[in-house]
Amino acid sequence: MIFLTYLREIGISLLLIFFATQMPEFGKFLLLGAFAVIGLLILRYSRVFVDALLRWWWLLAMPALCVASAFWSDQPIISARYALQFLFTCIVGVALARMLKPDRYIVVILVALFVFCVLSILSGRQGASATGPVLIGLTGAKNQMAYIAQMLMLAAIAVLLMRDVARPVRWLAVVALPLSIALVVGTNATTAVLMAVAGSGLLIVLWLLQRLTPGGRIGVVAFALLVLVPISALTPEITEIVNEFLYDTLDKDPTLTGRTHLWERADALIAQRPLFGFGYQAIWLGDSTETIALKRLTGIEDGRLFHFHHQLRQIAVDTGLLGAGAFVAALVVVAGAYLRRAFLAPDVATSFFFVTFILMVLRSFTDVVVVPFGLHTLFFFACGVYAFWRPEHAAQQRVLLEPLWAPRRPLAVGA
Repeated sequence: MIFLTYLREIGISLLLIFFATQMPEFGKFLLLGAFAVIGLLILRYSRVFVDALLRWWWLLAMPALCVASAFWSDQPIISARYALQFLFTCIVGVALARMLKPDRYIVVILVALFVFCVLSILSGRQGASATGPVLIGLTGAKNQMAYIAQMLMLAAIAVLLMRDVARPVRWLAVVALPLSIALVVGTNATTAVLMAVAGSGLLIVLWLLQRLTPGGRIGVVAFALLVLVPISALTPEITEIVNEFLYDTLDKDPTLTGRTHLWERADALIAQRPLFGFGYQAIWLGDSTETIALKRLTGIEDGRLFHFHHQLRQIAVDTGLLGAGAFVAALVVVAGAYLRRAFLAPDVATSFFFVTFILMVLRSFTDVVVVPFGLHTLFFFACGVYAFWRPEHAAQQRVLLEPLWAPRRPLAVGA
């Protein structure tokens, strides 16, 4: 039966669409659909989820600390509830990446986000922007629509650069590329445009570097660093030019739409409880004077829909330096693994996730990228898993994909 044959691909595609959709009127149905798909995947691929918990615990350390924060939180029930949702989402993100090889996951991303973007266009939903109404589709805001289009663009470029791709998939990439570019530009999201350009450029550069030997790649990077050293002396002038481009040419708000004010409040809160924090989501969903002051500052009523627009500060407020340290440690380990692979054995598929990882880290300085039931949470943890992917892991993956009730077969030597 074709459904069972492609259960992983169909299930992951549906989850990407469910998690990307942000329409309150369908929220409960989307969540029930997501849980149904995840439940089916857990029943069929139980070993993958067990492996996600046992082998990738270090990648899940930060969300696990979010759950532990319920013990010292001012709002223990709220912290426990939302932290468990967050940890569950992170485990799913790891497990989904363990189900597919990286090149296969990219094809799933391409298909799922292409369908999502087409449905968004057909919906015709628009939202406000500085230049007037723009398409937001099935998302909740223009920035989210732009980021999804950006991911579709990178997936299309990756598929076009990969070898041994089925012809229908390659043609889909040909169609998806101009569509994604039009959506990124049309949403009037400056940050997404800059990241789309930088990400596609970096992906192509990594593809070109594959043609060199490891020594050649190291030589190119060393030469680039030698060129950048004297340029660093012009840092003040470069900073002035960049600021002029951002604030005058692109008409960006110097406060980043009020983000700097939020960061000041976050820093003050971190100073109050530096080690353990206030507990996961206790600040935004609690009833303390700090919560009331933040809601008045931002003009919101529901704290579930808002955050500090800075990933590390958000983690530090919730779980203190303990959680922030675990998050930074995971970032360093993943970045080191990707750099090692980029020098020694690069390929298009892992380069795609390396670029995605870099862009998400950059975005984390002005936004929150990992949240409960968030599309980017799935991508972020997939990036963490694929940093360590090797072709020889395919044999191990085949064993993990067997049903839990099937007899465990020994791995081949060297697998």
